[in-house]
Amino acid sequence: MAKSLFKTSGSTISSVSTVVGITFVLLLVGLLLTVFLLGNSLRNHYHGQIVVQLMLHDEATENEILSFKKRLEGESYTAEVAYTSKEQAAEIMEEELGEEFVDFLGYNPLPASIDVKLNAGYNQAENLESLIGQWKQNNLVSEVVYQKDLLQQMNANLSKWTLALSVIGLLLLIIAIVLIVNTIELAVFSQRFLIKSMQLVGATHWFIQKPFLRRGLWYGFVSAVFALLILFGVLFYMRQEFSYVIEILKQNNRLLILCGGVIIIGLAISWLATAFAVRRFVRLESSKLY
Repeated sequence: MAKSLFKTSGSTISSVSTVVGITFVLLLVGLLLTVFLLGNSLRNHYHGQIVVQLMLHDEATENEILSFKKRLEGESYTAEVAYTSKEQAAEIMEEELGEEFVDFLGYNPLPASIDVKLNAGYNQAENLESLIGQWKQNNLVSEVVYQKDLLQQMNANLSKWTLALSVIGLLLLIIAIVLIVNTIELAVFSQRFLIKSMQLVGATHWFIQKPFLRRGLWYGFVSAVFALLILFGVLFYMRQEFSYVIEILKQNNRLLILCGGVIIIGLAISWLATAFAVRRFVRLESSKLY
């Protein structure tokens, strides 16, 4: 029975057109996943640029500061920690001003500090405020400084872009599902008489659906592979223009996520579309087959 699926006159053309149709839809899905992966990477990048500066009391000893710095480095929220002593802070300031101010003042007014670069997940306002509260309770810390307005503006802009991309992605996914359902339904349409004949000889619904579902999964897998080949072919051909995109996709298993996402979506939608189409023709009255 499985070998007879779609094996009517013009079955080769029907199969090819089905695979081509699903391939272009999954190519759209692949592009959409690529945009989401790039957007997530950019969001993490900009979140990772936020640095919180912990100003230290002058009474804090070098050993206490280094011990505190080591504790910060071991925290889950920490991406990077840098310590700047009073002397280093004065040298940096003198380079920026172009003149010596310590000799003029007679003392160094700048405190030692620890710069903490946070991991992306801890740059949300509520998480950051909680951390700042913990740091301010430390006896070594006199003040906590960070660009609050910049962080709020960045989070607001990223939220707007995320919402916009999510809405667009949802609409495109709905369109992709509808297109695949219509493509599969047209392929199953040519087999409606075979389906009805099997029903007349007592075949169960599952027995009728099984070969169709198997072929639907195969179409979904083949189409997903073709879609990925086209997508990667375009990226390779235009590798100079899209070098930044390629580098991002190589990081953090994003290529694996992209390939797995396209294949899983292709299999799932093709299976569901085939099941929907076959179930429709199984329930169709004989008088409506023509």
